[in-house]
Amino acid sequence: MNREEILARSQQENRGQDIASLEVSKQCILVGWLVAVILLAVVSVVDALVFDRMNNEIFFAVMAGCASIFLMKYWKLRRRHELVIGLVYTVAALLFLIAWILQLAK
Repeated sequence: MNREEILARSQQENRGQDIASLEVSKQCILVGWLVAVILLAVVSVVDALVFDRMNNEIFFAVMAGCASIFLMKYWKLRRRHELVIGLVYTVAALLFLIAWILQLAK
């Protein structure tokens, strides 16, 4: 595929879409994700201080979200480091899920 074909394909894929709006949406999603993770961390600390327990369900949700991001990036871009990071987050999510289930079983 030469440069002109790539450019024509890109223009066809982006027809009717506002590129600036797409970039703003990406930035807003990132900010939203960061705010959610920070608030979940605060909730976890308060929960640990008040109830003397670790809030595994919040960590499970955050790790699962991060795993899905990196595994999707790997699927789209085929970069090996995205797969490795995605798998690490997946293992962490599974461990927090197991810890949460064990906590519920008490």
